[in-house]
Amino acid sequence: MSRRCLFGLWLLVAACEGDARPRPDQALVDSVREVAAPSASQREPAQLTRIDVYSAGGEDAAGARVVLLFQGAPLFHQQQLPPQGILPQRIAIELEDTDWGDSVPVSQSVGRGGLRRVRLATPNPRVVLDLEPGATGRVFYLTDPYRIVVDVSATTRQSEKRRPLVVLDPGHGGREPGAANDEYSLVESRLALMLAELTADRLRAIMPRARVMLTRSDDVDLSLEERCALANTMEADVFVSIHFNASSEPVSKGGVTTFVLDTNNDRQALRLAARENGTRTSEVTGIQSFLAKYHRKGQASGSMTLAGKIQRHTLQRGRAVLPKLADRGVRKAMFYVLVGARMPAVLLEASFLTYEPEARALTTRAYRKALADGVASGIASYLHAR
Repeated sequence: MSRRCLFGLWLLVAACEGDARPRPDQALVDSVREVAAPSASQREPAQLTRIDVYSAGGEDAAGARVVLLFQGAPLFHQQQLPPQGILPQRIAIELEDTDWGDSVPVSQSVGRGGLRRVRLATPNPRVVLDLEPGATGRVFYLTDPYRIVVDVSATTRQSEKRRPLVVLDPGHGGREPGAANDEYSLVESRLALMLAELTADRLRAIMPRARVMLTRSDDVDLSLEERCALANTMEADVFVSIHFNASSEPVSKGGVTTFVLDTNNDRQALRLAARENGTRTSEVTGIQSFLAKYHRKGQASGSMTLAGKIQRHTLQRGRAVLPKLADRGVRKAMFYVLVGARMPAVLLEASFLTYEPEARALTTRAYRKALADGVASGIASYLHAR
């Protein structure tokens, strides 16, 4: 974690929507199930390979996220256990036909975000999360690679009115550069960081009370689970993940799109989400289960409002430089990076790297600055109207 050094002392934290149609067999799984692993007939013996714990700040952090990574897909179920004797309240993830490697620590002390520690237990293989009094947790799973995610929330605190916090997430980075246009020497991860930095500068200028933090300030690896988790633990008011679109085939138009997290059968939205998630369009059951169980109307409504303002302002400013910049609208898709956000959260595809007029414009500071001004103005408009 030290190499990321995100959020100041805790500054911790692809892309391709094309016009080409996906194959007919790339369909969304329509059924929404409760949180569960694949059936016994579908699974193979699994191994727990790593346990990642994400949190930010000290003991007063608002929450923590625990990610269990596997080789194979385990059958599992969860138990919410009350305090018993010297044992605190717990979340137990019971695993079947699963082992863990020697590199997985038997116990990890956390001591923040409502989470005391994470430990392995036997004889029945299970992972136990020891919670602080009043803390709660929610469990879901993601695929490719298979991981079980537990979001822990600390006891609700009545805090004094504070300055709003905006977390900007430059997409990709490190070993995941995202989309590219070699002709114009454009790489998504670098452009996303540039746009995030310009947006942060502009937002601080027009809204001095706002605190603005980036999930990464360099070209580093950062997992999709970590980005949103850190915004949660910092109790951010807004989370914006910044990306650029692309296509492996010629496109007739480019444009700006702002996404919110929700189920969607639109094939192009599914295709883009699959590329961003690094998975297949059919591998969305874990997200659907999570949304079915935990989707909150307030957060969803706030995300739609935020998305509309960012979309409108970004288009307006972008068109000052590129008058024919297309409006692809506010849309819904299942992006892993937005899963579990407790604040209004959106993913912005700011332009097309593979649409020649926009690619050429992105090589200029004037266009990048115009887009950043739009994103910042949209965020400020949302915060002022709350």
